[in-house]
Amino acid sequence: MISIIQTKLNLGSLPSFDGELLDIAGEYQIRNINHQRHHEVDKFPLLFSDTRLKDCLEINLFLEYRYKGKFLRPSRGGHKNLLGGVTVKTIKSIANSLKVFLVWLEAAGLEWKDLYAVSASEKAKEWLLPYRFRTHLIDRIKNNELSLDTANLYISHVRQLYEWAWRTRRIEKLPFKYTDKVIRKKRSNSEFDLIFASFSYDRGMVVQTNDLTIPKKHRQKKMVLNDGLSPYSQKELKDFYSTNHMQSESRRLWADLALLCGLRAFEVVLLKESEIVDTALDDTKVYSVDVLGKFNKHRQILVPRSLMSRLWNYRNSPERLKRSAKWGANQNAEIDKPLFINRSGNILNEGSITNITSNAAKELLTSKIEFYRSFHDLRSTFATSLARFLLEKDLPLGFIQYRLMTLLGHSKFSTTEKYIDLARTITYDKRMKSWVEDVFGGLEQELSVEVTELEIGVR
Repeated sequence: MISIIQTKLNLGSLPSFDGELLDIAGEYQIRNINHQRHHEVDKFPLLFSDTRLKDCLEINLFLEYRYKGKFLRPSRGGHKNLLGGVTVKTIKSIANSLKVFLVWLEAAGLEWKDLYAVSASEKAKEWLLPYRFRTHLIDRIKNNELSLDTANLYISHVRQLYEWAWRTRRIEKLPFKYTDKVIRKKRSNSEFDLIFASFSYDRGMVVQTNDLTIPKKHRQKKMVLNDGLSPYSQKELKDFYSTNHMQSESRRLWADLALLCGLRAFEVVLLKESEIVDTALDDTKVYSVDVLGKFNKHRQILVPRSLMSRLWNYRNSPERLKRSAKWGANQNAEIDKPLFINRSGNILNEGSITNITSNAAKELLTSKIEFYRSFHDLRSTFATSLARFLLEKDLPLGFIQYRLMTLLGHSKFSTTEKYIDLARTITYDKRMKSWVEDVFGGLEQELSVEVTELEIGVR
């Protein structure tokens, strides 16, 4: 059996044995390791198996390489950890993919390092392990057990494992090949091409690719309109916030930042302490706050005065100040201090935020109340409610599209358009409409001014 365990792991630099032995459960002893510079990571995922221990150890080493940035450092704009590698969230995703791969290998009685000398024909390639795993994933897609995107994520992580094994000389060759593919250009500028492009590829851009990716023809047709958009109803919001689990002020703030400001869970984690201000110093109704979103892009969100006041009170609460003092002892002074810090004085784990809905659901189930909402659905509620509010205020559609994109941090307009389309189909009851007016009413004047400034070209 193959499992994933999450543990606190020291991935500091220059580890060495200090000669001391540590007792484990009173039966075993292990050598103690010292690091010249410590870097402890909470809930780092490691694979474990009593039947494939060696495979798990090698994969765990691969995960360490990815985290430390020693192999496939994050692309420009991608999220990084303090060591320059990928985040723990990405490591968890990779670990899950490779667990699926190992489970399949074990069921099939195969070894991932078994490489066969086969011809380059399409039929011969089917015997190579990555292609056999690919076929297995395609079958799962056809059986509606897996989505195409998830399957391609699995195969991508398996490909990375083989590339790492090849570069570190654990295998002699890659069980797949890369080829150059020319992506045709829609139009050509002859002068530019003569200077910068080669004559052999003057009709397009050359990219390196492989044939492991599962093509889109295997994608299952979606039967649900606006799939993934699930705004809360007024009753669901009431049930959610009324649970004992949600009486914690920090948890309520996490939820409110998604519901009232449209933040993603990881954006709540990265919210800076310095962005929270004392509302007693001015009469501002809506505060503009800088947040770091996807692809390391900054954007400005709008925070209602009442929420900013609560955030300020939380920032200066005794418990939070105690955690803040620990942060100073644990972290580099150059790193911006986040608003939310865990008990150990480290940055909050994203899972702590996303789990509040599942914990609330378990509690509600004891009262025979079914609750199937996620944390991201709070953001969906913000987006559709704001879209509906703006539509009812008869603001220009182009402005609504632009403002929603900037507030939500979308990179594609098609994503924003889904919220607008859904907002047009929603009919609020009186209580929900009253809530929307209370939440977004303070934005009306500011947005109207912004529309005017855009029309006359001030912005």
